[in-house]
Amino acid sequence: MSAACSSVSAIRCRAMALPLARCPICKVKVRMYVSTTEKHDRWVFYKCEKHGVTCDFWRWELEYVEFLVDKHYLNGDPAVDAIGVVEEHREELLKAQEPFYMNGSVSSGKKVLKSDSGNLMSRQQAVALMMLGKELAMLMKMLVAVVVLLGLAALVLIMLKK
Repeated sequence: MSAACSSVSAIRCRAMALPLARCPICKVKVRMYVSTTEKHDRWVFYKCEKHGVTCDFWRWELEYVEFLVDKHYLNGDPAVDAIGVVEEHREELLKAQEPFYMNGSVSSGKKVLKSDSGNLMSRQQAVALMMLGKELAMLMKMLVAVVVLLGLAALVLIMLKK
């Protein structure tokens, strides 16, 4: 669904297939599209095939999920999963739109970031690198927790032997 998905959520993002409902106005099937405008690059939206002709049904991805839940096309766990994935996706896309600072250079949108040393980094690479850093920090926390638990287990075994 998005290149902005972190590697942890990439499987969920790709696996999230929302049902294509019938338009509540004209009953024609709703279709999924991906925006290519600079303001909403890679944002997913859904609209009626007759949008702009005889119909005005059009929703961003999150609003479309809310529509599906309201109309009972999504219920229970699939609805909760869809809302979570779509909110995470929107948050990542919003973060990707924020100005990015690197060695005094400012970049936003699709522009390329250039450091003083002449190395080039695309905005997408910068976002991916930041997400990787977050994931590494989470793995380090989990590693520390495992080491502490193993230490406690060893201490309990030593105490039981005495």
